[in-house]
Amino acid sequence: MCALNLKHQHPFIGGLKHCPDGKKKDVQKIKAWMLSQPHLPEVTEEFLYLFLHACYYSHDKTKSAIEAWFTIRANHPNIFSNRDPDEPKMKNLLDMGYLVRLPKTTPEGYRVLLYSVRDPDPTKMNFNDVVKGFCMYNDCVLSEDGLQEGYIVIFDMKDVCLGHLARVSLPALKCFMYYIQDAHPCRLKQIHVLNTATWIHHVMRLVVPLVRSELLNLVRFHKGSIPDGFPTELLPMDYGGEAPTVEDLDTITKALLGKYRDWLVESEHLKADDSKRVKRGSWWGFLTNKSPQQVELDEKTILKNLQID
Repeated sequence: MCALNLKHQHPFIGGLKHCPDGKKKDVQKIKAWMLSQPHLPEVTEEFLYLFLHACYYSHDKTKSAIEAWFTIRANHPNIFSNRDPDEPKMKNLLDMGYLVRLPKTTPEGYRVLLYSVRDPDPTKMNFNDVVKGFCMYNDCVLSEDGLQEGYIVIFDMKDVCLGHLARVSLPALKCFMYYIQDAHPCRLKQIHVLNTATWIHHVMRLVVPLVRSELLNLVRFHKGSIPDGFPTELLPMDYGGEAPTVEDLDTITKALLGKYRDWLVESEHLKADDSKRVKRGSWWGFLTNKSPQQVELDEKTILKNLQID
């Protein structure tokens, strides 16, 4: 395990307010597993609670999610590095959209996140930065919410056009879909797409090959601006609800990102170190009971000396 010298608490900037009862043994088992993974950084038990909670305390799923979370951050620095929300390029990107965390949860205890477009000019959009900003914001949300029962995500497609679609980067999209499905430590319950455009099938052609059925089953498309059967009172005033306006809630979001600025920059260090990853044993290692490093030297020697007539 790689030791890190961090100034801030991760993943909860203010610490986890309440640890679930009766889950200490689960945490200890995952902690013992992480100690056997030299490529993974040293993290607090609160990190393990977050992943265990997101995976409904399945040890196998928790291990897979942790491995994916740290590995994807190491392998995609274009998305998970330079995470300063005050950097001019990122500041301009964040000003192009509304990022809204609704104040009240649903009766089931689910947090609702609403995303929509402020500046409809697609030429200003860089999709890599969109994914980066989305991940930065969601890290802050998870920190603020603690062990949330679940999340409902609403995407308002009003003012989204084919020009935006043309600027989607396939590598960044693949990275994002992998992250959401395999690494993001939250319980995703529903995804609503509002004001669905007639060209949505073009989007789905891009997305469907990258989406597993479990995630696809959560998605609901709506022609109008209010999800069917959704508790209207939770929505912003702009959507006929009782919450503050989207503009006011977005202002709160921008202040939140400011609060987390140093925390976000520091979070770049939370990634796997592939140079320390233990290689899987080969047939030669199995037969000779040698370490991966010894196996690598042996195999190179054997291949070098092998002559074919």
